[in-house]
Amino acid sequence: MTSFRRAVKMILMKKLHLYVFLVLMFSIFTSQSIAWEKVPLPDYVDKKTKSPWNFYDDFEDQKVGKLKLKKYQISNYGAGRKPFKIKQEENGNKFLEISVEHGWNKCCFGKFYSERAELEPKPKSTLNKEIWYGFRLRFPENFVYVNDRFLVNQFKHQFKNMKKSPLMGIQLYWAGDKLVIGGDTGGRASVSWNSSDHYKFKVENTYLKKSNQWKTLGLKRRDNDEFKIWTCEILKNNTASVLPDYCNKYKSIKFNSTSKGEWSTYKIGIKNSDEDDGFMKVFKDDVLIMNYQGITFGGWKGNYTGSHIRIGPYRDTDPSGKGYPPQSIHYDDFIVVSDKKTLDKYLK
Repeated sequence: MTSFRRAVKMILMKKLHLYVFLVLMFSIFTSQSIAWEKVPLPDYVDKKTKSPWNFYDDFEDQKVGKLKLKKYQISNYGAGRKPFKIKQEENGNKFLEISVEHGWNKCCFGKFYSERAELEPKPKSTLNKEIWYGFRLRFPENFVYVNDRFLVNQFKHQFKNMKKSPLMGIQLYWAGDKLVIGGDTGGRASVSWNSSDHYKFKVENTYLKKSNQWKTLGLKRRDNDEFKIWTCEILKNNTASVLPDYCNKYKSIKFNSTSKGEWSTYKIGIKNSDEDDGFMKVFKDDVLIMNYQGITFGGWKGNYTGSHIRIGPYRDTDPSGKGYPPQSIHYDDFIVVSDKKTLDKYLK
């Protein structure tokens, strides 16, 4: 073989090795970036009101075991990453399990303590922004409800020395038989619950579960007492009764509950506004279960530091001191975008 041919062969071999190397590096990179991805902003979305977050995460790039935070931060008052685990189903699907146990991340000083294990992207300002987010959720078959407050998700406006509820919380009471969706749209941020702020700023839908179906118990809107929707049907059957105006304005909503061990899908839309063009919408398995139109950020007194989208269990501490049982929630397909159409595309 001539020296010229040997030189050509060496050059070709080097190029082949470089090609193989680049292919391997590309495959590794793409396999690790497929799970968490930045979602492009559609042309039709107003850039001025777009969500400050635009991402999708199905956790497929994570190894089974402890969660690698990467793009997230966690509530950490001592438990660290212990509550956050990546698990895998028999079909190969990976998901995030978040658990809370007695005393984990116990916080804070005041009238009561709470325990939590929550995950969130970095908080950002959402004033005059439109945010759509969602996730799949499952209570494992061995899940035990407690007769106390238990949140699974919250969209919260944070203020210095904050003592108010999130704008939108999905929370269970009465050992899982009462569902409350909503929260505070304004108020004195550093002042705990009081009847004045509650009347002026609270917005909530409340449901009661009977025979595996949720049914509207009541609605609360700004500058109003609670509308007792459950009484409307009773009054309608009593011809001598005079129906309150809200019985004609608001209709009872019914939707199915989800059994333990089964996945459900939540989609949430929020437009932060101090005017009537604001809104808060919540869909469970594509059924609209919260449809509030109005002020979502108005009347606050305090130093606003940013808004938070949190997934994970948050519960009150057992007042007896004995401790509630451990509780775990499964999450998958966590997404935050700027419009409902894009949300539906990813979260089917």
